[in-house]
Amino acid sequence: MTAVAAARELRSFLRRHGSRTPGAARTVLDGLHDVVPADCVAISVWDPTAGAHRTLASSYPVATTALIDGRMHTDRLFTAVRAGGRPVRVRDLEPARRRGEIFERIIDPHGFRDGVTQCLFAADGRYVGMLNASSLDGQHPDDDTVALLELLGAELAAALDPVPAPSARTGGLGDGGADGVVVERDGRVVVLSAGARPDLVRPPSALADLAASVLAGAPAPGRVLLVAATGEVVDVEMHATGRGVLVLHREVGPPAGLTVRELQVLDGVGHGLSNPEIGARLGIGARTVATHVEHVLAKTGARNRAAAARCAARWGLLVS
Repeated sequence: MTAVAAARELRSFLRRHGSRTPGAARTVLDGLHDVVPADCVAISVWDPTAGAHRTLASSYPVATTALIDGRMHTDRLFTAVRAGGRPVRVRDLEPARRRGEIFERIIDPHGFRDGVTQCLFAADGRYVGMLNASSLDGQHPDDDTVALLELLGAELAAALDPVPAPSARTGGLGDGGADGVVVERDGRVVVLSAGARPDLVRPPSALADLAASVLAGAPAPGRVLLVAATGEVVDVEMHATGRGVLVLHREVGPPAGLTVRELQVLDGVGHGLSNPEIGARLGIGARTVATHVEHVLAKTGARNRAAAARCAARWGLLVS
């Protein structure tokens, strides 16, 4: 099979199956060996929470794979390759730049004479992982190989990305805007940014039940306002995807000048509970609840409990 034919076959596999599972990643690695003439190849996903890579499949020695995972992202040379956005070979580097931990602990000790690193980016610009290939032959990878890797770049990135389709919603993740997770169909939670909070979608959080209902086929609610068990108020977007449920979140202030306790009381009102029932749920007295209800009505401008309940429904209020 020619390298071009192997690249086409690999693109087809990636579009059908992705590469995040170990079995699929191993198949992708085997396909890459047919595209990239190299002695060692590895495909790694970026974990934004850990701030490090996690190799899904590798033909490098185990110790080298551990270095790729734990140390490669700290090397200044890797930072430059990531910023450039294109595959970079060892021979493409000026001799003065062929130094640092990547050379001292990976390339030189193993006698690699050439190789390529390709950083992979999602359609919205997020960095999602990388491909590394190293060769004992100083003539590979050649220009045709680099061109094929560029051709495969979008499919490789999409296969590593837990967001299954391009989405402008995810473009600002981790840049001071929202953070996010994907709840996959097998229940696994994949973080999308360093500030992501998987606890928000795990029991006993109210979002866990909501995400489960979306996975079961219920319509995604769009936007909800969550009062987390830890006391924060969180603005949440939920979107059904082919792979699961995309959950974007950011901490916000309580609406209408309400306190967190008043939001908790409002949630009880929205569920049709009486003051004693709300008090029992929150561990406070019925008279205290009545005072909170008065404050809720005044701050929201609601004329009665029914109007306040409609306000809670409009916000999509959830309390964990």
